[in-house]
Amino acid sequence: MAGQGNTIPFRGARHTIAAVALCCLILNIFPAAAAWADYLVTGPSGETIGTRNYWIQGSLLSFAEDREPLNVYEVRSVRDEELTEEQMERRERAMQEFRAQVLSFLKQEEAILRVHADQLAEISEGSGTIDELLDPDRRKMLKREFQSRDKALEDLKSSWRELRLPEYSLLLTRDIKILQLVSLEASAEQALNYAESGDPTNLEYAREHLRQAEAFQESFREALPCE
Repeated sequence: MAGQGNTIPFRGARHTIAAVALCCLILNIFPAAAAWADYLVTGPSGETIGTRNYWIQGSLLSFAEDREPLNVYEVRSVRDEELTEEQMERRERAMQEFRAQVLSFLKQEEAILRVHADQLAEISEGSGTIDELLDPDRRKMLKREFQSRDKALEDLKSSWRELRLPEYSLLLTRDIKILQLVSLEASAEQALNYAESGDPTNLEYAREHLRQAEAFQESFREALPCE
């Protein structure tokens, strides 16, 4: 038994224990990082990561907080919570910047695609060899143009890879576009091989890669998120 002056503060201890237990329960059910987050990212192991903001660049999903980025291809999902009007405006500004960059890239690509398709049609005319179709000067010029085009497509592909995506939903769109540029690049390489060697197999490969690029272009349009 406790003597006088040594009373055990049982009631206070009981209240403290209950409060601690309640806090633990809240933390278990509503993780602190996710409770006040604007976005919830589900990681590769199924864990939920809360963040004020995120973006995707290359193969990484980065967080606004000081946290290690994730491999975006291992992320299971990203969902937003109820965003405030200010947060919605911030997201829309990021999307407008993204659209402006994409429009610039598409203009470059359209110019390259149109010229390449026309030149591929030119060297595909008739049943004769390339020596019969083109004079030496024209053939040399085409070689230079195919080489330059290959470099331009490589640069454009790199620009798409480094483009900052403000939304997880844009990842598929970007990757389809990169596949399209890979196909178009392969078509330019095979066209150059044909201009150098005259091997009709190279010409057929160039045509097939161009067809693939055009198919990916259609898939890209379909994958674009609605406004």
